[in-house]
Amino acid sequence: MTDADRMNREREEMLLAYLRGELSAQEEAELRQRLADDPEYAERLEELLLGEEEPLEKGSDKSLLESLPEDKQRAIIRRGKWKSRLSNAAYTVGISLLIGIAAWLVNFWIGRSLYDETYRVSKDLVNFTQPGIEVGSSGAQVGLLYGKIQMEMRERIGGDRQRVGSFETTNVLYKVSARPVWNNGFREKHLFFLFPLENTPSQDHSYRRDPAWSTLEKLPEGTVSQLAISFDHLMSLRELYQFLAPYDLDLTWLAVDTGQERKHEMAKEGVVLLSAGEIWGYPENGLDFGEVPIIVRGEEERRTAAYVAEMKYLAEQKRLSQSIAESLIFQREGAQIQERYQYLEENGVKIYGVVVTGATKELLRLKQEPSITAAFLGKIDWWNLNHPSASGEQNSW
Repeated sequence: MTDADRMNREREEMLLAYLRGELSAQEEAELRQRLADDPEYAERLEELLLGEEEPLEKGSDKSLLESLPEDKQRAIIRRGKWKSRLSNAAYTVGISLLIGIAAWLVNFWIGRSLYDETYRVSKDLVNFTQPGIEVGSSGAQVGLLYGKIQMEMRERIGGDRQRVGSFETTNVLYKVSARPVWNNGFREKHLFFLFPLENTPSQDHSYRRDPAWSTLEKLPEGTVSQLAISFDHLMSLRELYQFLAPYDLDLTWLAVDTGQERKHEMAKEGVVLLSAGEIWGYPENGLDFGEVPIIVRGEEERRTAAYVAEMKYLAEQKRLSQSIAESLIFQREGAQIQERYQYLEENGVKIYGVVVTGATKELLRLKQEPSITAAFLGKIDWWNLNHPSASGEQNSW
């Protein structure tokens, strides 16, 4: 017998004697010290307590547990059960914790990516299909299982940007729904644009202009107004800026030829009058120009390139764009974003109408322009063009 076998046998006899209660107090104290110092002693004692030992004698099928007094058997069984319960509970808690952390990470990271895409598509579609409106501030609950974005819709009247409602999108997993929520349940003023069709007989457009001019004439000096005007021909952005240069007005939204206007069902009658849900364009200050913003008029190429780039993004996000556009587009053919983008890429950005705002009497000066085929008056407000940019105190002596 080797020394290792002898030591194992001595350890076995010591542990068995301890379990039978045959050790003296001093021997038990020595054994406890050994259990603290030697992990093998502790592991073997645990195996014996759980009934994992070999029979006491060769050929015997009686376990050590059965050879112990009944009260000690119950204590050993109780201890084994509690250890098993605690082990199972710890395992369950650990697995649940890991699953929870993994679910949170998936919900956050994938939800964040979905939020970025949904926000950008929603902002573009509101900006591009709602004349005179621009997306403002927003709030969001980000998540893959459930997410919600609420963005402010506003329009500029004179010097004020006024809130007209909000645009809300929600997602449950990858299913996205959207809806505009107007302040009074509906949009108070619809702005219309007349698309200039080629090869159509000349028409008398006075009935589409004169009501607006007549109203502007009757309004007092101390008011500001919003006006949608259409032209008898397509303009480049540079030509538009030259057209507006003599006027002290703010340009807020531009109606763009996207190639689908000529296919409108009204085109057969020689008149295509478009409004929100049918028209496409962009807000003057609602595009992303990268790290170097554009503050004043000019840089036409950068502006048009930014618009075409966003149309390309909407076309690439086909499924998401279609889901969100359902609440904004009222044409049977749908948004047709891919076709519009392709047309812009091939033909460039041409403008046939704009929304402008400013002093009422300054808007009235546009009456002299023969190229304006339609004018529709939007909102009217009291004078707000001289609001100070910062608060302070002025004293008169």
